[in-house]
Amino acid sequence: MTTQKSEIQQALDTIWEAIKKDILYFVREFVYIEDPQTDGLVMKFDPWPAQVEALNVFQDHRLVVVLKARQLGLSWLALIYTVWRMLTRSGFRATGLSRGENEAKELVRRIKFILRYLPDFLIRPAEDAAGWNGLTWEGGVMGVTIKHPGKEDSSFNCFPAAPDSGRSFTSSLVVLDEWAFQQFARRIWQAAYPTINRPTGGQVIGISSGQRNTFFEEIWNGAVSGTNSFYPLFLSWRADPSRDDEWYEETKKNLPHTYRQEYPETPEDAFAAGEGAAFYEWDPKIHVPFDADWYPPLDWRIVRAYDGGLARACCKWYAISPDGDAVCYREFYPKNMTDDDQAQEIKRLSKCPDGSSEEIAYTVADPSCWSKQAGTGESTADVFARYGVPMRKADNDRINGWKRLHQWLKPREGKSPRLTFTKACVNTIRTYPTITVDENRPDDINTRQEDHPQDCDRYFVMSRPAAPRRPKEEEEMRRRRSRRIRPFISPITGY
Repeated sequence: MTTQKSEIQQALDTIWEAIKKDILYFVREFVYIEDPQTDGLVMKFDPWPAQVEALNVFQDHRLVVVLKARQLGLSWLALIYTVWRMLTRSGFRATGLSRGENEAKELVRRIKFILRYLPDFLIRPAEDAAGWNGLTWEGGVMGVTIKHPGKEDSSFNCFPAAPDSGRSFTSSLVVLDEWAFQQFARRIWQAAYPTINRPTGGQVIGISSGQRNTFFEEIWNGAVSGTNSFYPLFLSWRADPSRDDEWYEETKKNLPHTYRQEYPETPEDAFAAGEGAAFYEWDPKIHVPFDADWYPPLDWRIVRAYDGGLARACCKWYAISPDGDAVCYREFYPKNMTDDDQAQEIKRLSKCPDGSSEEIAYTVADPSCWSKQAGTGESTADVFARYGVPMRKADNDRINGWKRLHQWLKPREGKSPRLTFTKACVNTIRTYPTITVDENRPDDINTRQEDHPQDCDRYFVMSRPAAPRRPKEEEEMRRRRSRRIRPFISPITGY
């Protein structure tokens, strides 16, 4: 009998070692969830490849921000990860934050659901654990506790988003569910981050679909640009293997204005403006056909456009083909940088792949760049000229400028739009889907948004950019110029 118990215990020890080492083993062997198609129906959890990738990211990164399409099971996945941590580490404290009390209660209910369907040789409900000396769990409406015999308890507690929520806990893990839709998100984060910011390391997993002009969008953009420490993870509508192109086309018909946000194919789609979108023709698959390292051929003409500012500015480089089409192949998007530093950086960036200076036909800029600064008496244009970046005033007719930009962006049958971009123009690509029209001036865009890249494009197209002349055209121009300036000699007098 003793030998038999020893063999059973040995088998359990082996299972526990495997669980601790491999979350996927735990998930595939022991985890059950509700069938997403039928409430209350229990099903074995078989993660999709995208969900497996997400679990790996959760394990490997301390701060994770997840941008996702709707109904991809990421909340369940984060809770499964939480349960795994609570099972394998005594004293593990996890906290959930959701948009409201009902949503917070739902997260706790799901945690209890996962625990309830784990095999009883791993863990048992406290009320059914008489004589059992293994792990037990008990839960209330807003929290769950796992008891490790002889060790510190592990716990999960959930709170609705409120101004003081971030000060209510100290955690090993914080799960921010529907982060973009939480009120007071910035205040909560400012209070919550210090609770996990320990040398030994706490963890944050923030999950949401996209919502424009939110703290979540700010965190996502910072993660993508590398200005914060979050790891960005994006799951498009294709993460669900059961969804195909036919399903997506049907979805577009039924959600014509919001399908991009609800079921994004790219991160930019997730933050699209929807029904109020100013640039309804924008489509990255059409407007961004070139890789980031694309560079114009030698016979193309190069023009710059600049929209100034200290807090944020933008400079873009456009290559004009002999046919008169243009590719924006480079952007500079400084933040809190002086005119002097901006001018020097623009000069430095204006280089060919071989390191030689680019031949810039002209740089067109916001007319406000000619306003004199009170302290120095110099304008932005003066500063730029001093550093070898001369500029000329843009035509700042906003209404006609947007009309002309629409013409340049309009898809053409059998060929690309007149203005396209490379993948190096990351802020241009990010902001185009987010731009909305002005409610009071439908022919203009809302000026209270991030529109520097679009202003540059407007200045560029309003500068009436001309195609480079072909060699024969250049020769003809030289002959005409020569005839105009050659002195007239009378055949009669000889002078």
